[in-house]
Amino acid sequence: MFKNIIKGKKCSLIRFIGSDEKLVELMHNIFNDEELVEFLNPEYLNYRTKPQIRKWLKSKYSNPVEIWYVIKHKNDYVGYICYKWRKHYDDACEISTAIDKRFRGLDLGYESSKLLLDHLSSSKKFKYIVGYVHKKNKIAENNLKKLGMKKNNKLQKVVTREFYDSDGSKSVYNLYSINTLK
Repeated sequence: MFKNIIKGKKCSLIRFIGSDEKLVELMHNIFNDEELVEFLNPEYLNYRTKPQIRKWLKSKYSNPVEIWYVIKHKNDYVGYICYKWRKHYDDACEISTAIDKRFRGLDLGYESSKLLLDHLSSSKKFKYIVGYVHKKNKIAENNLKKLGMKKNNKLQKVVTREFYDSDGSKSVYNLYSINTLK
């Protein structure tokens, strides 16, 4: 279920597994990218210095409910993608991705999401795969639609309550989902 490497045509997903300064540098670039600030999970903005990022990364290497991958294109680390769920609620998992600004526009966000979505769908572990998209982030929204995900307000209330202890009614995010058991 938890593959360490998922290979694609344009990129590969390589699981976060240990100390890696290239990964620290990548995450530092992403977490400090002013173009991404409003689109990132607000929790990540607590980790903007390299020492903070190293500590944060350690918590991700063997997290029981989060699997993180670096997106690798040729020899470059270009972004991250992850999926998360909750111990008490594993009907759904949330996917999240971000691409370093130097590599945007190469379809790597779409391809990495497709690789992970295909992997998770074939595992049949989760009924739903969901992604939160900031209402202003039309590029991410279009990528999720292209992947077959649909806006789902009803499921947003359930998943947001289970994941974030909120009903999501005042959220700046829309939830897109795909049912893997259909």
